[in-house]
Formats: sequence, C-alpha cells, structure tokens
Amino acid sequence: MTREAMGPEAFRREITDRVRRHTTESACRLNSDAKIAEALIDGLVRRKVKFGDYYCPCRFVTGNPETDLANVCPCRTHEEEIARSGKCYCGLFVGDAKT
Repeated sequence: MTREAMGPEAFRREITDRVRRHTTESACRLNSDAKIAEALIDGLVRRKVKFGDYYCPCRFVTGNPETDLANVCPCRTHEEEIARSGKCYCGLFVGDAKT
C-alpha cells in the first residue's frame, strides 16, 4: 500500500510505532496517562490526514516547510522541554518525573 493510499487507521499504526520506537531509543517515555497519550495520537493522525505529516497537535502549522519541519513529532525541541519541565510541549513524551 502506498502512503497516498493509507488511511487514518494505517496512520495510527504508523505513528504509534514511531512513538514507541522513539521511547525505546531515547531517554524519554510515553506519558503514562493513557487518555492524554491517546488524545495526542488522535491529534497526530488528524494532522497527518490534513497536512501530510505528523505535526505536533499543540503547535500551529504555518505552511512554511522549514518552520513546520521542526514540529514533526517528535519535535526538535522535545528533549529540551522535557529537561526543563518534565514533559514535551504537548505532553506526549515525559521524563523521569511522574506526570
């Protein structure tokens, strides 16, 4: 199946796999609040359908590819945000502190 032919359920599997892989390859982990994590995954899927990539659902998509690329999940600033506040901007990824 080509990416163009993929639908929301395939996108959900794809981003869920990407998020899980990221948490195994990095120091962050998925937010333990399943409702929050699921809502954010839903938002990422909606962004993929609407804009063509998994843009953070909590950030504005400008239409400028250079600017928007920084907000593809996991966004470029998520590690810095986790170090500063214990979670990334949207809360999908967290650090060691309980969230």
